[in-house]
Amino acid sequence: MGEPHRLLVVGSGLIGTSIALAAQAAGYQVWLDDSDPERLSMAVSIGAGARMTPGAGRFDLAVVAVPPASVATVVEELIASDLAAIVTHVSSAQLQPQLEVEARLPVCSQFVGGHPVAGRERSGPHHATQDLFAQRPWIVCPTDHSSPEATAAVVDLARNCGAVVTVMPAALHDALIARLSHAPQLVASALAASLVGLERSEAALAGNGLRDTSRLADSDAGLWAEIISANPAPVAAALRTVVEPLNELIAVLQTGSIEATSDAVHALIADGRSGRDLLAGKHGQAAVRWATVSVIVPDEPGALARLLADAANAAVNVEDIRVDHSPGQPLGIVELDVSPGRHDSLADALVERGWGATASPPAAD
Repeated sequence: MGEPHRLLVVGSGLIGTSIALAAQAAGYQVWLDDSDPERLSMAVSIGAGARMTPGAGRFDLAVVAVPPASVATVVEELIASDLAAIVTHVSSAQLQPQLEVEARLPVCSQFVGGHPVAGRERSGPHHATQDLFAQRPWIVCPTDHSSPEATAAVVDLARNCGAVVTVMPAALHDALIARLSHAPQLVASALAASLVGLERSEAALAGNGLRDTSRLADSDAGLWAEIISANPAPVAAALRTVVEPLNELIAVLQTGSIEATSDAVHALIADGRSGRDLLAGKHGQAAVRWATVSVIVPDEPGALARLLADAANAAVNVEDIRVDHSPGQPLGIVELDVSPGRHDSLADALVERGWGATASPPAAD
């Protein structure tokens, strides 16, 4: 790997610590800094890098992994102190931090925006992983003044972390990410919030559909308040694209017409499937509708590991896995997604090994 090789990561949360772990694995020398000493100590303790000290010297590249409202301040400090030759950040909002940096540092060639489109609903360095960015998008947003060398350094870091790089202007990034990330977070939170007022015993009757679609509701409220506040207009437009079809459906439902309701629901579900087909499949390939093998699994230690080992012994690659299990129940259902055409053979192999398994082909168009 060529230059830059001395990397400073400011902010040791999930994304910052994961970048540090991935960069170290790629050969970078990594230092970490954070205003929260406990979080910094944890990131250092898991081997993400060395603690930043005044004598660490000048860095080839600094990554600012702090909330959007703090990006410009930290970038200005790094550049004004000549602590780093090139500075990037990883905020999921790009235009507002860029404008704030440019207001403080006009015609700055050292600064390049960036956003790794990866993460989890859990935050903190203890949830960081070296492979968080593997085959995930990383959008690089140079300004009008970013030097080619600075842009190349940020692109190299993203690729060395295993990401797939796309370069685009900050404004386009914000419009796209509002639809692809910010609106889904808010919709998931609204869906989960609609359960408030139910008894816990009533909510326990929910199936996998609600559990899967509301998973993002576990996200950090403070962090998302900052993210959305940094990208309000595009997020409002993105939410309208979600809400308007629902409002149209509500109007039809209120007419009481069975035929109109059927047509409206069919159209919405069909549009949803078309949108789903646009999402990239495994390793950036076209989306695939997998076949599914449903398996009854006892609630006992090692049962899931034994199931996956038996699936591997059947020489069938499991593309995705879902677990439907209510706490306290003796059994759960594990759904294994596999390539179309392999579901029957996997189900047969699992039945031979004593599992209760059934196969379902991909959903029809």
